[in-house]
Amino acid sequence: LRTYDEAKVYLEGSKIVTLIDLAGHERYLKTTMRGVLGHLPDYTCMVVGGNAGPIGTFREHLGITVALGIPCFVVVTKIDMAPREVLERNLEKVMHLLKLPGVNKIPFIIRNKNDAAIAARHMPHGRVAPIFLVSNVTGQGLQELKAFLNMLPPKIDWHERAKGKFLCYIDEKFDIPGVGLVVAGLVEEGSVKSGDRVLLGPFDDGSFRTVRIKSIEVNRVRVERAEAGQIAAYAITNARYDEIRRGMVLLDLDATPVAVRRFKANIRVLHHPTTIKVGYEPVIQMKTIRQAAKLVKTTKKFLRSGDTDTVEFYFILRPEFVREGDVFFFREGRTKGIGTVLEVKAAS
Repeated sequence: LRTYDEAKVYLEGSKIVTLIDLAGHERYLKTTMRGVLGHLPDYTCMVVGGNAGPIGTFREHLGITVALGIPCFVVVTKIDMAPREVLERNLEKVMHLLKLPGVNKIPFIIRNKNDAAIAARHMPHGRVAPIFLVSNVTGQGLQELKAFLNMLPPKIDWHERAKGKFLCYIDEKFDIPGVGLVVAGLVEEGSVKSGDRVLLGPFDDGSFRTVRIKSIEVNRVRVERAEAGQIAAYAITNARYDEIRRGMVLLDLDATPVAVRRFKANIRVLHHPTTIKVGYEPVIQMKTIRQAAKLVKTTKKFLRSGDTDTVEFYFILRPEFVREGDVFFFREGRTKGIGTVLEVKAAS
């Protein structure tokens, strides 16, 4: 593949597997959360050093994967440099974490391509957690991993999603000389083609604006249409670079979007050192949205680790595009929780 560029791989590949590289360090958890929530991955791959074991944020990342209902598999690397007894001990630690109550996975060590085929077939159900032992130095285990990725079926039915109305959350923006403003993100629903007029927003005042798609690129290839499941870049008109922010959306022109400032949600507190009450101000991460919000209503007076409740949040800075059923994380310091939107209230 050294002589292939990204465009050639996209055009000539028999199967395209998109890997979203996420940060492992706790300092960059917000980046990891944006990658998971903003790209709707079919599966997660947890990478563990065979010589170090499941250190750092492995537990936290595993918890996020389980909370979001995303099937996962584990790749244990550097097995060439890890002494046998160290590798076995670290493998036992990984398997112990996968079997914990609440995680409840069935660890399955992949020894050959037949094992890889069995694992790929059962992955969408989310119960089996395949474990690959690989070395990038000797090449051991890499063929089994490649075969697994090749046989792995998509978990999300993107063909069904493509039948809906166009929806894309903006994840990146660029100002390209000779082209102008370009925004990029995952097409979550529907499709769009060059020349289409779509809605862009919400802007800080809660409004949506009609813009035109001048051109589209997918994997550095100019295309006429982008469909659900593709990460695409769009050159658009009628908007300035400084007006665009991460978390805005592109929508079908026939859509009737509502800019949301306040929403009701079911939440679960995953970790908090003391108690949470009305007035608490965490950062909400939902899709590619990241904004501080205030807890304005609860049914319980105090919330602690492990508690669940129906609450209301109010976005502090500006309205966002939020829909019922959207999953979000909230965090502040070492406090972390997960929630699902039950009801949205239009910004007034």
